[in-house]
Amino acid sequence: MANDGPVEHGYPHLETVRAAITALYKRLSCDTIQTFATSVLPADVAFCDTDDLYLGAQRVAHELVRHYRLPDARLVVSFREMRHAANVELAAGPEYFVELNDRFRRHRRDIGAALAHEVMHVYLHRLDLSFPGVRDNEILTDTATTYLGAGWLLLDAYREDGASSQKLGYLTPEEFGYVLAKRALLFGEDPSVWFTSPQAYTAYGKGMTLARRDEQEPPLTAAGWAGR
Repeated sequence: MANDGPVEHGYPHLETVRAAITALYKRLSCDTIQTFATSVLPADVAFCDTDDLYLGAQRVAHELVRHYRLPDARLVVSFREMRHAANVELAAGPEYFVELNDRFRRHRRDIGAALAHEVMHVYLHRLDLSFPGVRDNEILTDTATTYLGAGWLLLDAYREDGASSQKLGYLTPEEFGYVLAKRALLFGEDPSVWFTSPQAYTAYGKGMTLARRDEQEPPLTAAGWAGR
């Protein structure tokens, strides 16, 4: 989590991101990925300042469990001071303990973004899908979260101005935009209508440019639809 510090930009993890999308298709199949055609909607994870902190966090966690189709998983959410945005204890289940950074007590609208990443850890754990090394595995988690319909929350949590900055996840804003664009092109979806962060629009636009460029690269340019 970048908090009032420099935010990395560009595409330094692009090779791993593309490998993560490929790994999802190999592990889940095209048919299963098609079942995630509907993204998490803002109303599903809305969090007002007047909501009870713990009951609200549990409600949002439940919605994400439902989205990822983990009906027998139960998440217990708590808050504490920590360096990272969140942490989940990956045990045998069905109960999983998630800790969120204390800053989310004050920034409640981003709780859904933090939980989207942590619940995806549970999903991938159950799939027995992982990449070697912490960095690559976290990139896999961010990519899967985004490609399967909840990662727009992570990009929307990115905010940056002259005085402060915030970014959740391991991908850069442009990489989140790229994966979102790949998903949007697949499902005919426009996630930008849900953004509240001006910077998210910019990052998504840059990611879309790169995603469209993919379609013009060999071997796709010389292949028919079946070949693609």
